[in-house]
Amino acid sequence: MKKYSLMLASMLLMLSVTACGGNGGNGNTSAPTDAPSSADPAAGSGGTTEPAGKAKIKFYTFKADKPEEPIYQAVQAYNEAQDKVEVEYESLVQNSDSTDFMKKLDILVAGGEVVDVFMTGNEDELLERASRGVVEPLNSFFEQESIKPEDEYSKLLKLDDKVYGILPSSTQWLTVFNKDHLEAAGLSLPEMGWTWDDFRDYAKKLTTPEHYGTYFHTWGEYPNIIAYTEKPHPQLSADLKPIFDDPSFEYFFNLRRAMEKEDKSAEPYADVLASNYHVLQQFFAGNASMLAVPSYAVRAALNLEKFPHEFQSMYAPLPRSVDSKELGMTNISGGGLAMGAKSANKEASYDFIRWMSKESYKFTKEIPSFKGVDGAELINSFFGENTDLIDTASLSKTLFDPNIKMPDSFSVPYGSELKAIVENGFASFILDNRSFDEVKSEMTAEVEKVVSANQK
Repeated sequence: MKKYSLMLASMLLMLSVTACGGNGGNGNTSAPTDAPSSADPAAGSGGTTEPAGKAKIKFYTFKADKPEEPIYQAVQAYNEAQDKVEVEYESLVQNSDSTDFMKKLDILVAGGEVVDVFMTGNEDELLERASRGVVEPLNSFFEQESIKPEDEYSKLLKLDDKVYGILPSSTQWLTVFNKDHLEAAGLSLPEMGWTWDDFRDYAKKLTTPEHYGTYFHTWGEYPNIIAYTEKPHPQLSADLKPIFDDPSFEYFFNLRRAMEKEDKSAEPYADVLASNYHVLQQFFAGNASMLAVPSYAVRAALNLEKFPHEFQSMYAPLPRSVDSKELGMTNISGGGLAMGAKSANKEASYDFIRWMSKESYKFTKEIPSFKGVDGAELINSFFGENTDLIDTASLSKTLFDPNIKMPDSFSVPYGSELKAIVENGFASFILDNRSFDEVKSEMTAEVEKVVSANQK
């Protein structure tokens, strides 16, 4: 891969790691039954171990250092489930802000702080650091286990075919419906394979004087969701050229304009910008009947203090592009667990990462990226007591449909910059009533500029 020029590259030379001691927690009474199997107390050549041979590693996270924090509980359960590795829980922020956390971690690392394993809030945060050569690729560890990671996880965080992170939980895009609105319109849930033309038709039929049929947020996915579900990269080709000539961009930009201006089935973008809504606010307020959204909307349905409502949410897959022959394409994302390149306890660190990826969902109650779970059983255990708010049958069918998949994808560490270019381009298109060709030309030039700056 070409060398990327990043702001902190000169300051952050490596994640220097040695073994450190101390279990900072009080333990958890409900430890999973699966104990780690690959930790080798002799694996860390530079670490200091107790006579019992426990490898000591530090885990840095943006989750609070509190007994009620699910990630904290999972770490303590790992410590109790085996006697080969001891993890010290290091929280740098107490507000779960991953951006603040990464800034503090970068400063600590630059000052020589010791890190074995760390957690990121999203893919870009991890891959940016991987591009600096300070994150350990995990490929060799998978090979030692004789497993193909793609068979184990719905998504891996990769750069140049090297796996740098494992998702302990995954966020999958889907479509959520207000059951009351769906029934009032005489509509049934759409099936796998419905298209964005169908989505537009549903939105028109769901719209009433009291509410819109759908809602589109301000994020960079919403100008062209197809780019995030059916393309290897949402803005770039494999040779790092802008892909705005792809027909899906003009189609989706114009779809958004038609639904807002002609159909009146989507809230005007100008009003969305001015109101500064939470992405889920209009749906749970009953002001929008359906929403294409990441799957964290599911658990949000239980937060009645923040999103008071009484209707049941129902779920369906995302639509596909009209000319697509593929079914089940979606966007899967999440933060990663990663290992420092200079860890003195790599085997122990890998063992902890793998265990967390397979077991932490039992504490966080989030959908794991790990494929080795019974989907219907998991959904029922999470939401079986909340069926008045969540339709567990449609949720399980949507999240664990065997057709669900992502395209073979790649990432770049400056992805957030490219996403912002599309956000700005779409805003100009819809607010200033400009032609797609004009906006496409500007977005193309801006993306080329960012790519060029990061190839020096």
